[in-house]
Amino acid sequence: MIIELDGISIEVTRKKIKNMHLRIYPPDGLVKVSVPFKFSDQLIRQTLQTKGTWIHTQRERIRSRSIIESDELETGVTVPFQGKQYLFVIQEHHGPVQIKINDELMYCYIQPNSSHEQKQKLLDNWYRYRMQLLLPDLIQQWESIVGVKVSQWGIKKMKTRWGSCNTKAARIWLNLNLIKKPQICMEYVLVHELVHLLEPSHNKRFYQLMSKFMPEWRQYEFLLEGRAL
Repeated sequence: MIIELDGISIEVTRKKIKNMHLRIYPPDGLVKVSVPFKFSDQLIRQTLQTKGTWIHTQRERIRSRSIIESDELETGVTVPFQGKQYLFVIQEHHGPVQIKINDELMYCYIQPNSSHEQKQKLLDNWYRYRMQLLLPDLIQQWESIVGVKVSQWGIKKMKTRWGSCNTKAARIWLNLNLIKKPQICMEYVLVHELVHLLEPSHNKRFYQLMSKFMPEWRQYEFLLEGRAL
């Protein structure tokens, strides 16, 4: 069973136990709850609501450590891009710095003796470029479906959120790290933020609208957070 608590999907399993057990797992803050068979759905919801602030705090702490990139970018590490893992290959040369993909390899052409920060900046700029190529068409497509219009959109690195929305200004931001995930995950976050232009709160109406415009949104949310239904 899945229970929604302020935008968080919580997996609930009934077991032969005496007390409720709640755990939050890295890397994406998956929340799982085990409860006795005698617990009603209403009691489970009420108990979880009393722990809402604690759950949010712990999830943000865990996710802030998992969304950031790895410490080193050297030949042999794997680098994610649109749901696939690529073997990172450093190619030192005196020409233009750039990133190129060939089959399962991601080549990083960079000046000799470049620092980690320079490599990371090059990769982030490439990620941003590739995401900027995708978003205009996706935004136009989903604006038409949802029936809203975005005044401004942007891409930035965020530690604990995949997206954000200023409902008054009709402005949305998407996390740069979404380019590492399958494209449908990016679309899910985009739709999530667009729906907030119709309903700012994570309430029953919000989730009804999500199901109306993207019926399989829950599947994509689970995919985004690295877990299976």
